[in-house]
Amino acid sequence: MREEEKDLYAVLGVSPLATQEEIRHAYRKLVRRFHPDSGSEEASAERFQEVQEAYRVLGDLARRQAYDRRRAERGKDLNVALAWDILVSRQQLQALPEEQMLYLLVDLKPSGKTAFKRVPLNLCLVIDQSTSMDGDRLDHVKAAAHQIVDELTKEDMVGVVAFNDRATVMYPSQPLTDPLRIHARISSIWASGGTEILKGLQAGLEEIRRHHRKDTLSHLILLTDGRTYGDEEQCLAEARRAGLEGIEISVLGIGEDWNDAFLDQLARQTGGTSSYIAYPQQVRGVMRELVQRLTMLLARDVTLTVRTTERAWVENCFRSAPPIERLTSEGGVYHLGNLLAGKATQVLFEIVVRESRPGLHPLLQLEMSAHIPTFNRQERLIFDLEREFVPEAVEEPVPPALVNVLSRLTIFRMQEQVWKALDTGQIEDARRRLETIATRLLDMGEAELAHVALLEASRIAQGGQMSSKGQKTIRYGTRGLGLR
Repeated sequence: MREEEKDLYAVLGVSPLATQEEIRHAYRKLVRRFHPDSGSEEASAERFQEVQEAYRVLGDLARRQAYDRRRAERGKDLNVALAWDILVSRQQLQALPEEQMLYLLVDLKPSGKTAFKRVPLNLCLVIDQSTSMDGDRLDHVKAAAHQIVDELTKEDMVGVVAFNDRATVMYPSQPLTDPLRIHARISSIWASGGTEILKGLQAGLEEIRRHHRKDTLSHLILLTDGRTYGDEEQCLAEARRAGLEGIEISVLGIGEDWNDAFLDQLARQTGGTSSYIAYPQQVRGVMRELVQRLTMLLARDVTLTVRTTERAWVENCFRSAPPIERLTSEGGVYHLGNLLAGKATQVLFEIVVRESRPGLHPLLQLEMSAHIPTFNRQERLIFDLEREFVPEAVEEPVPPALVNVLSRLTIFRMQEQVWKALDTGQIEDARRRLETIATRLLDMGEAELAHVALLEASRIAQGGQMSSKGQKTIRYGTRGLGLR
C-alpha cells in the first residue's frame, strides 16, 4: 500500500489537526505500550514498527506537509469536522492506597476547518388538541407552528398531527411546496376531547417514517399540556423503537399538569429534549429555537467510549452543556445524540483513582466517534489519560473553567436530592436543600430561580407541598444552568 493511502494519523490515534507536540506525545505513549522489550501484555513488533513508520512521516513537519498534499491529490480529504478540548483537574496525584477523585471535562465542538452543510429536515408536529388546550394555549401553539412553516425550505418535509382521544393527520408529511394549504390545516385545529398521547405519537411517527432517510434529520415535536393515562409504557416502547431507527422526539410541556418525569423519559429514549413552557406566550420562542438548532446538524450519533485501567473507574458522568443532564453508559459507551454547528457540548466525568505506587501510570482511554453528514463518513478522536503519582501531596489550583462547571453541577445534583427526599418523606431535609440551592443561586446571580426555591422551601416549612409550577421551574431551571 502506498504511504499516502495509509491513515498515519489513525495509526497514532491523533486528529489531522493535531499539533507536532501532540503527535510526539502520542508517539511516545505508543512506543512504551508496544515496544517488544517493554514487558507489556500489548507488546507487538508489528504494531511497534507501524507506529515508527507513522512517526517518521508525521514527526517531521516537511514530510507531514508533503504527505498531506499527496493525500489531498488522491482525494483523501484531511478536513475534520470535530475537535475537542480536554481539561483535567490535576496534573499530579499522590500515591495513596485510598481512593481519589479526578475530574475530566470534555469540550466537544466544531473544528471550524470545514464548511457546514445544512441537512434537510423531516419534521412532524404532534399537537395536543384536548379541551384543556382551548384558548391561549392552542392559539399560541398554532401561531408557533405557522412561524415554523414560514421559516423552513422546500427541501424540508413537514407533517402535522393533532390528537385528543384519537389522532388526526391534519397535513400528511411531504415536501414543503404548498405552504398555503398547511397554514389552512393548522388554522383548522380546534380543542375538544381528552388526552391520549399514544395515539398522537403513533400517527406522528408513521408520518415521519414515510420520508426517513440517512440524508435527512427526522424529528418529532410533541406539544401537550396534559397527562396521558394507561398508555405510558406503550409510549415509551414506541420511543425506544424510534430511537433505534434514528428518529428523535422532543417534548414541549405547557403549563403545570403534564407528567414531566414521563415525558423526560420519552424524549431521552431518542436523544431528544424536553422543555417546560410556563406561559403560552413562550411557545413560539422555544419552538423556533428548537427548530433552528435542528437545521444546524453537524454530527450524528456522537458517542464517548471510556476504557479504564484497573487503577480508575467512572463514578458519574454529566452532560454539563447544553443543558445539564446525568448520563449513563452502555458498556462504557455514552450516547450524546447529535452535535450542532456553532454549538459546543460539554461532558464532565468524575473519575475515581486508586494507585499506591509512585510513577507515571495510564488511567483510561477516551474515544469520540460520530457520523459527519457533510462528508458521509465516520470520524473519531482518541485521548489517553495518564498521570504522574508522586510520594508527597502536591497543591494544585483547580482550573477556573472547571470550577464554574462544578458549581452549576452541584446545584443540579442538589435538586435531584430534593426530589428523592420528598419521595421518601424526608420533608425537613428537602426544605434545607432548597434553601441551600437558593443561596447558591443568589451567589451565581440567578435571583429569579433562587426566589422560586425559597418560596417552595417556605411552602414545605408550613406543612404544605411543593407546587407543580415551582417543582417544574426548579427542575428545568437548574438544567438550564448549563446554557448560561
